[in-house]
Amino acid sequence: MIFSRRFVKSTDIRVVLPTNALEVIFGECDRYDADETGGRILGTYTDRAGKLVITVTGIIEPGPAAKRTATYFLQDGEYQEQVFRKVENRIPEIEHLGNWHTHHVNGLRHLSDGDIETYRRIVEHKNHNTNFFYALLVIEKKPRKEGIEKYIFKNYFFQRGDPTIYEIPTSAIDFVNAPLVWPSRELENENNVHESNVQDDRLQKNRIHDKDHVEQFFPHVKTFMSKELGVYWRGPIDLIDGSKVEAVITEHATNGAAEYALTLRKAPESLAKTAESLGAKVFPSCRAALILAERKCNATLYRLHKNEA
Repeated sequence: MIFSRRFVKSTDIRVVLPTNALEVIFGECDRYDADETGGRILGTYTDRAGKLVITVTGIIEPGPAAKRTATYFLQDGEYQEQVFRKVENRIPEIEHLGNWHTHHVNGLRHLSDGDIETYRRIVEHKNHNTNFFYALLVIEKKPRKEGIEKYIFKNYFFQRGDPTIYEIPTSAIDFVNAPLVWPSRELENENNVHESNVQDDRLQKNRIHDKDHVEQFFPHVKTFMSKELGVYWRGPIDLIDGSKVEAVITEHATNGAAEYALTLRKAPESLAKTAESLGAKVFPSCRAALILAERKCNATLYRLHKNEA
């Protein structure tokens, strides 16, 4: 369905936004806390009683070949198109509603001129399947906040043939608890992940998030199961100097809750103190352990290289 009527006020528009979608977006913001990042927004829309209702049902990640700096971001379009077609084959009514990206790393609290030019070009393109484009922009991280209050974000609306940029007020955002069509959360037929006898759904969801994140960002780290360790992850992390360090993350689950421990095996002398510091920490998830290990090791290597220069 493509609407033909113009929406001339931001109050003509409502957005139904699952909290799960924000969790995916905010997770990316946590991972890239020094560079811009972003992705695509999937969903459906209806025109009801003079109101355009945009319902978000999926968030596509930036993709493994995305390029980032503190002021620049380029998505991995090939990866995102593959994901979209995969979802579309399963859910034909799905649409590419728009994009999300971040400015929380550079202090810019609105869309840049480049953002505006890009979004106008998309909405006017003959192959864009809707007459509008929805944009979510993360602008600030709030200390000591969690959940949907962790970051401040804005919502914008562009429509074909209209030069106006509409900012959708927070009062027009309906937060709901609903599943996403992407990222995929199915675990069927995955031989490396064993979810038997999991009593608490929170533990299961955490493992699913770990699986999806590790597969995309740490492809050499694999999931295993042993009688002694239970579920654990092991594999090399690629570092900025071209070297690798092998990580082992173990899960300690009790009554549906879990803590995760990290060991860097045979770490070189240059990373010995970093490995010791990481080994003393307790992590809320496997992905959190891997992300911090990558950052801490790279930071150490960067300082050593800078001191040697």
